Amino acid sequence: MDDEIKINFNKPMLVLKIRDTYKAPYHKNKYLNVTKKHLESTAELKKFLQEYTLNWSSGMYDLQFLLVAGDYNRSPIYSTFMRFDVREGKVVKIWKISPYTKKEYMVWDFLKVSRKKRVAAKKRKVKRNAVKKAKKPKKKVVKKKKLVKKKPKKVKPKKVVKKVKKKKK
Repeated sequence: MDDEIKINFNKPMLVLKIRDTYKAPYHKNKYLNVTKKHLESTAELKKFLQEYTLNWSSGMYDLQFLLVAGDYNRSPIYSTFMRFDVREGKVVKIWKISPYTKKEYMVWDFLKVSRKKRVAAKKRKVKRNAVKKAKKPKKKVVKKKKLVKKKPKKVKPKKVVKKVKKKKK
């Protein structure tokens, strides 16, 4: 969305239940503390949200961040960070594009950046492993042939029978 908008993750985000005709703060959990750690992937985000949504009623919810802090003369201004659907206590869908403004929700900027970081880190790791493999010369393993000494066969000595001639008398 806009590059000017900065999101303060130190302050809790407002949860709004979306009805047919209006949005209202959700009475069970008015605020959620979302951090950048939760925005590492969609699976991490869903896992974080489902810790809270187990007892929520089915429907659409908005998560809004504080854009401008209010004071005693004016109320605070919030902007929608993300929209998600809950069915039977589980986060079913995280909306990508707003149905009203046709713009992408801000949560996707963080999810794209974290995905790019993961992909880049994976590529660096593969590259490092390839370099390590290339640097190490492979040692040739020479297998020595085992010399098998043949034992000479034992020859049994033949019995020598001497023929004795009898002398004639």
